Amino acid sequence: CVSHGHHLPTMGQKVSLPDPAPLSTPGEQNKTATGGQLFKFEDDAYKLFHPNVTPELYDENDGGEKPNWILDVHETSFPVSEQCRMVSNNVSRRVDFLAPGVGVFAVRFQTQAGFAKFLDEYKDALFENTHQLRATDESREKVFGVNFTAWANGEDAVDTVWDTADEDAAPNDAKTPTNFVDGKTPSGQKSATHSDDVPDETSDFDDDNDESNDNLSTPIRTVSGDDALDMKMGALDNSFLIRGNAVDVFRNQAGGALTNADVRVQLKDFDGQKITPTKGFLANAESSMFLLSPDAGRRDKLYQMDLERGAIVSQWACQKDGADIPMSDVVADTKSSQMESNHHTFLGLDDNRLVRWDARLRDGIAQELASPTLGYKDGHDFARGTKFKCMATTGDGCIAVGSEDGKIRLYGDSSMRQAKTSFPGLGSPITSIDVTYDGKWILATTATCLVLLHTVVQDGKTGELTNGFKTKAGSSIAAPRLLKLKPEDALRAKGAPLVKGKFTWVTEQGKQERWIVASCQNYSILFNFRAVKLATAPDEKLMTFTEYNVVGKNAAIAESTFVHEKFTGDDTHLVIATTKGDVFCAGG
Repeated sequence: CVSHGHHLPTMGQKVSLPDPAPLSTPGEQNKTATGGQLFKFEDDAYKLFHPNVTPELYDENDGGEKPNWILDVHETSFPVSEQCRMVSNNVSRRVDFLAPGVGVFAVRFQTQAGFAKFLDEYKDALFENTHQLRATDESREKVFGVNFTAWANGEDAVDTVWDTADEDAAPNDAKTPTNFVDGKTPSGQKSATHSDDVPDETSDFDDDNDESNDNLSTPIRTVSGDDALDMKMGALDNSFLIRGNAVDVFRNQAGGALTNADVRVQLKDFDGQKITPTKGFLANAESSMFLLSPDAGRRDKLYQMDLERGAIVSQWACQKDGADIPMSDVVADTKSSQMESNHHTFLGLDDNRLVRWDARLRDGIAQELASPTLGYKDGHDFARGTKFKCMATTGDGCIAVGSEDGKIRLYGDSSMRQAKTSFPGLGSPITSIDVTYDGKWILATTATCLVLLHTVVQDGKTGELTNGFKTKAGSSIAAPRLLKLKPEDALRAKGAPLVKGKFTWVTEQGKQERWIVASCQNYSILFNFRAVKLATAPDEKLMTFTEYNVVGKNAAIAESTFVHEKFTGDDTHLVIATTKGDVFCAGG
């Protein structure tokens, strides 16, 4: 989306390659076993750059201890890394990549064998550069574990379960966010997985070309203040924009609209010092908000804001046996516990610690302390080096934890001492994590992609379907699916990272999440969850998905999220909050 009178670069359009050019000489024909045509992305289109090239990979430190693989294509050379944003398409024998500082290119290989050979060699080079180990079976087992080497390479086991029994419609019949027309966002252009058997579809985000985008083009403005950091959506009366040391209040409206309540709550502790929270959650039937400032030297303090009184009413020390326990993240116990009036426990996370706190004072009696201590109900200190970064909970209180090393751990609802299932990291830190209400799907955000994991497996004893939160899932679990920006879109976003990926918000059993959203600089990126599940099913052999919708803004996006379904029925409404404090809602 673009506000009236402004223009952002075209992003998210479907771009095909020109028709293959014939090989002119026998010499060129002899080169095609591992070669192909090179295209460069210029002026919103791929243009033939060279009729016959053979991409080559070489190690600058050949024979040395630390690999440094370089990809050389024609006159362009650059290190192999996730920053290349490489995506591949088996059907069209095509790879697309970003050459940092040079531009975006695509190679269409002349033969399937040449395509497969290059892809295998590139995967090995990426593994070696990422993990600084040679790509041997022993090294892969060291990094991923014996049971997950094929999994990490994007290979499903023969007995992999892909449970889409909850899907009652084909992807074309999927409900889409309100005002999405023919797969487009209210202010966005549909993007498609690269293929060469379809014509180009080009249009930009100019408002004059899309009359259905008015809702997401008109901001709900707030008075000036610090940069917005987060948007907390409520399922009851209000939603909240956190900006600096203040919270702006919005009223939830029938039909999914938001209105500015013209209420701003200033956040100060009992000593009158400003609080600038970056983490928090709603609680007590959304009458309270618990706030944490892990980036401001306050990691051992938790604050409770009473939303009706508009002030901080409690502040606790996070301690166990008199020792401070600093927290880097806090979340509600379950997907729906913020709506409950008598739910007093919640979860806290640090680098190597997972804790369940109890906000009730000891024995239910108010302590006469300026800073009472939270009740340490349950938890576990893990070995140093776990580097926990983020967490999310299911509808029944199971916990998914993402780590700096990329590992994802699943904990059941009864014990935090040992993970039921652990997924190895793919090489990039997990910066945020979400999970569906039923625990069947996990979405982990990294800088360059969203990692989608299907946790469903078949119980070896009963034969029934269960998930990795309930039982230890072995090598039969589905390999990760990667949701990525196409390289040309990554370039338009100036290499900005994907952040805060999440599913649509479901708070009751039997309801299904329909969309996935993440933010990237000035853009909200939306994936149709149903389409992802069907397109990347094991039989489809598609492990990387690059079909998405885009909504753009003229300011950096602080949060892309969704209105609770109780206000929208079968529709889905996107909410975007920019760092300037403007809020856009598809509901009006």
